[in-house]
Amino acid sequence: MAEFSDSFYIIGHRGAAGERFENSLEGFEHALTLAIDMIEIDIREHSSEIWVIHDHDLERLTGNAGYFEDRPDPSKIRLRNGEPVPTLRQVLDLTWGKLPLNIEIKAVDDLELLLNLLAHYPQPDTTDGLPWNLISSFNHAALARLREMECPWPLAPISSGIPLQLEAELEQIAPYSWHFDNEYLDFDLVRSLRAKGIPSLVFTVNDVERARELKQAGVTGIFTDYPSKMLQIDQAL
Repeated sequence: MAEFSDSFYIIGHRGAAGERFENSLEGFEHALTLAIDMIEIDIREHSSEIWVIHDHDLERLTGNAGYFEDRPDPSKIRLRNGEPVPTLRQVLDLTWGKLPLNIEIKAVDDLELLLNLLAHYPQPDTTDGLPWNLISSFNHAALARLREMECPWPLAPISSGIPLQLEAELEQIAPYSWHFDNEYLDFDLVRSLRAKGIPSLVFTVNDVERARELKQAGVTGIFTDYPSKMLQIDQAL
């Protein structure tokens, strides 16, 4: 079994989306004050820059109509908490060496742009816990391209249900972990991957009892909007 097999990781979803505004510098600064294991963020490409934002439709996050990709200057977009949309560079500068990041690719066509940016942040000298950069996506083809590009960072496919081409993708992507939707989780698949040394991380878990159930079933960690609440019961898991 891999060294992480007895660990149960608490990952702040979009920073700590239930406690501070999601994917904001305010939220990431708050997450850094918590004894969690990783921060999850979402990225989109625009104008040769990588931005940290989940939705392409701006209504929910900004209160304004329109689409992220249609805005000529993303730096002028203001989130509902009054902050501008942060760049990945800003988030890395804030968090690097303090807490690992799970960088979820939402919409990035120029993967070289992402790799070139990450190359400015050498991996800290530690082997404990989760990797300092874990790149994940529902777009498994993008992860396969990153593997072909000899991406030095660990990769993680995301699935809403049971992957239809699991064995082929295990070979093609060689994932560090696999991330599953809590609502459609298959415990047999979790155990099968665990036997191969591949941890399963589950999103989005905000119920303490469900977190206990997942750990007992062999899940290695959870993404949660309320990391402060989950940390209160972490020792009891």
